[in-house]
Amino acid sequence: MKILSIAAMLIVIIVTILLTSSTIDVVSNAVLAQNTSNSSSSLTKLTDGGSITIKLEPSPNPIKSKEQTQLKVSFFKPNTEEIQPHIDYDMIINETTTNKTIFQASNLTGQPGIPVHTAESIVTIPFTFPAKGEYTIKIPVYGILFNPIVPESVTFTTHVE
Repeated sequence: MKILSIAAMLIVIIVTILLTSSTIDVVSNAVLAQNTSNSSSSLTKLTDGGSITIKLEPSPNPIKSKEQTQLKVSFFKPNTEEIQPHIDYDMIINETTTNKTIFQASNLTGQPGIPVHTAESIVTIPFTFPAKGEYTIKIPVYGILFNPIVPESVTFTTHVE
């Protein structure tokens, strides 16, 4: 029974990788694309389990409500700026005052809760914040180099004008 569960998980991971392994991943109306531009403002944190350093670079900055923001996310080996390829992740944006989820990347794939995969480990997610205020952006990581891990995450707080 345990072997069947492992086999099923591997099939899901392989299918996810095959469907999302290019550097440009289309997720419903959002596009996750490799982006090499530098932003003047970035946030960098080590995941709570210490396996990955995640950098978030919103552009433009400051973020303005009702205007599209490019949220560049880069995944690095711990405490370095060396890219860590093949990451399974998600991105969840909540309104801070209500703790209401207003965006989740995996929901847009048609497979809610199934992690999104990036081969290049630098993605840009376009998002329009609906109103001024404080938001949290949580980025959980579920796998590294095709190996599932106990989920680890970082949470960034951002202000929208």
